[in-house]
Amino acid sequence: MADTRRTAGPAFHRLTFVPEGDEVLVGRTGTDSYALFPADGALLLHKLTTGMPLAEAVAWYNAAYDEPVDMDDFLETLDDLGFLLAEGEEPAPEEPAAVRYERLGRAVFSPVAWIVYAAVAVVCVVLLVRMPDVRPYPRALFFTESLLLVQVGLLFAQLPFVFLHESFHALAGRRIGIPSSLGVGRRLYFVVFETTLNGLLGVPKKKRYLPFLAGMVADTLVFCLLVFAAALDAHLNGNGLTFIGRFAVALAFVTALRFVWQFYLFLRTDLYYVFSTALGCVALHDTTRALIRNTGCRLLGLRNRMVDLEQWSERDRRVARWYAPFAAAGVLVMLLTAALTAVPVLAHFVRLLVDRLGRAGDPDSGFWDTVGFLVLSVVQFGLAGVVALRDRSRARAEQRLRQERKQNGNPAQAAPADTPAPEPAPTTAALHAEQEHSR
Repeated sequence: MADTRRTAGPAFHRLTFVPEGDEVLVGRTGTDSYALFPADGALLLHKLTTGMPLAEAVAWYNAAYDEPVDMDDFLETLDDLGFLLAEGEEPAPEEPAAVRYERLGRAVFSPVAWIVYAAVAVVCVVLLVRMPDVRPYPRALFFTESLLLVQVGLLFAQLPFVFLHESFHALAGRRIGIPSSLGVGRRLYFVVFETTLNGLLGVPKKKRYLPFLAGMVADTLVFCLLVFAAALDAHLNGNGLTFIGRFAVALAFVTALRFVWQFYLFLRTDLYYVFSTALGCVALHDTTRALIRNTGCRLLGLRNRMVDLEQWSERDRRVARWYAPFAAAGVLVMLLTAALTAVPVLAHFVRLLVDRLGRAGDPDSGFWDTVGFLVLSVVQFGLAGVVALRDRSRARAEQRLRQERKQNGNPAQAAPADTPAPEPAPTTAALHAEQEHSR
């Protein structure tokens, strides 16, 4: 850190201060740099951001809390977090620039829109009750006799709906002025849509819930509209569903599975972020996993493989003790979903495969369709395995490189020293970056 910042006083980026129980979540506006500070550290930081000279801030802290503060270490912590302006760097304007699509976000989640969404949901329930043909169920996935068409159709047709899911996340963030971004990436070889809500932790809790839940709202609307399409097809046909209606029911079933997936609380799902926010936690997922791991290691006598829980905040550790059963319940939900959906679908697949492949002596269109399905499946799993092995190899190479640099004394790779009390201990706050892909 430059000496001028210690003599003339530091200059800060625009920071947000949000109370989180007995602590304060401080973040740099427009970035994903956040840290939990004890109340005294946050108050000291706030006084510095208002222009209080360093010497006066030290004197104030000593008088207010009757204990000294190491200002050099405090400034080092702030610099590591990226809160300090570099020499010659201009601060962001006090009034943030208007967020693009903010009006669209407000319209999508306006009171009128919620009334429309509620009406759509009610009509959907009525159709499901009165028209058994439009009810999604596992066998509905087989909307055609061609297994190859089922595989390709479901793979690509749901991509627009996944994109809509992520768009609702982004619009809910832009509605409150958060410059959320929606991008396209990959997970293994799958196309992935990613929503990043930089700045969401800088707003009060009550404003964070809708951006987290907006994707589930989109899934509900998509499900209802697909049921509407199937019902319209049945009405126009007058004698059951045509190909279009069956395809709509199949997509509705896949959409319902994506909705249920949000209840897998052992993962970082939309509902997990809601619970984590409501409970005032920062890294509840990692803390809970570490706690469960330590419990298993303790029961198996593998204490040398236990994880140090002190690296997470006290609140995260305290909440994780009773949140762990909810994470385990998420595993139960996953197993029940698999038993009710995946097992019937797999059983039907196996029956079809055995029946059609048994015609190898006299192959027909069904036989060759099944062969094409198997070839495409093998290619998918094989490609996934190759990409996974390549990524793991790259990760190991990068880890070895970091270890070599650390052994050579490269200061850029050395871990920062812990900041002594009573100064703030930064805790990384993971932002919502929901990633969906077609399975």
